[in-house]
Amino acid sequence: MNTYFLIVTVVLVVAVVVLFLMVLALAREIGRVQVRLGPLGARMMDTGPKIEQVAPTFRGLTDHLGRTVGVGGHRDKPQLLLFTAPTCSTCKSLLPGLRAMAKAEKDLEVVVISDGTPAEHEQFLAGSGIGSELSYVDGRDVGIAYQVGTTPYGVILDEHGKIRSKGLCNHMAQVESLLNALESGTPSLQHLHESAKVRASANA
Repeated sequence: MNTYFLIVTVVLVVAVVVLFLMVLALAREIGRVQVRLGPLGARMMDTGPKIEQVAPTFRGLTDHLGRTVGVGGHRDKPQLLLFTAPTCSTCKSLLPGLRAMAKAEKDLEVVVISDGTPAEHEQFLAGSGIGSELSYVDGRDVGIAYQVGTTPYGVILDEHGKIRSKGLCNHMAQVESLLNALESGTPSLQHLHESAKVRASANA
């Protein structure tokens, strides 16, 4: 009888160990899938100018190369505004991706907007290699007008200066989602989900 209980105990222990290892392996695979997928869209904050509203317009800003830059208003092509802060490490991590986007998207104007001291801006841009492909401006008043409470925060404007999408952008995929919103006409995943719910209710 003792031998029988010993065998059963060993089998149960082995089964528990195997299940534990399977759970660990499953958790690891789920983590890998999440990393590969990345964020699906920028999380929109319910502050500041609304979607489809004409965005605040600024003229006479000066970028890092001394060029005159305007924000908002009617223009030849859409404009991506990315609000950053010199002390924001996530903001800095987006700079290489923004450079590549600005070079690839010829029909898009990219403006990085920040605030701080000249020394902070110099440190923030150090090693980024940012040239003439985009504009980096010191625009505290712009951030206030758009009611940006946290960074990095992106806003996409169409040629008429209307806001087509906006949201937190901790990842380049979220920045790119703003461009997708411009092309699809759907500002965010939240809007897409709400539209689906409305259609489902109408068909019920």
